[in-house]
Amino acid sequence: LTFEAQLEDMEKLLKMTLAGASNAMFIAGRGGVGKTHTTEKILHQAGLQDGSGYYKITGGATASGIYELLWKRKDQIILFDDSDSALGDQEARNIIKAATDTKKVRKLSWNKKNALDPESFTDDEIAEQGLVPKYFEFTGKIIFISNLSLSKLDPDGALRTRAFIIDIDPTEMEIYDFMDKIVSLIELDDGLKLDLKGRKRVVELLR
Repeated sequence: LTFEAQLEDMEKLLKMTLAGASNAMFIAGRGGVGKTHTTEKILHQAGLQDGSGYYKITGGATASGIYELLWKRKDQIILFDDSDSALGDQEARNIIKAATDTKKVRKLSWNKKNALDPESFTDDEIAEQGLVPKYFEFTGKIIFISNLSLSKLDPDGALRTRAFIIDIDPTEMEIYDFMDKIVSLIELDDGLKLDLKGRKRVVELLR
């Protein structure tokens, strides 16, 4: 598929995920090709904002941190961006696999010292102690954006059985061709200006 066709497919799958066709979506591919921009564009079009409708996490994440995050946001959309280490740790990977199962309601468990029996304590009481429940039901969705290749993101094929997954893999020339088409739409930081001719010149220099 061409780069534009890949992005179009990505948008369609994101919309289908938001509509309930899947509990999760994994987006693989090199950095700097618009994966995050496209994802947030679709979320914003759906009336969702970071902190209001979805929650974005960037950077590294441990297994315990992911479990706590999924518990606190158990009925929300969680957007992992540039958090590849979360899939590198087997324990964290297993938690994400459980959270992205095809069932509408997914039971996640954490049988360690910092976990309390949810039948004996309320969520507020558990949170006040800085702990997590031994288990809870997750009804949210996960969108995971990775700079890994598809083979490294899903080496055993387990994620493909649970969620939508797409690999954004354009050639260098396709990237510049696409940039040339959208260069007039790119927003610059406050106070910065560049006319269309200058923008086109930048793309040609990069090419």
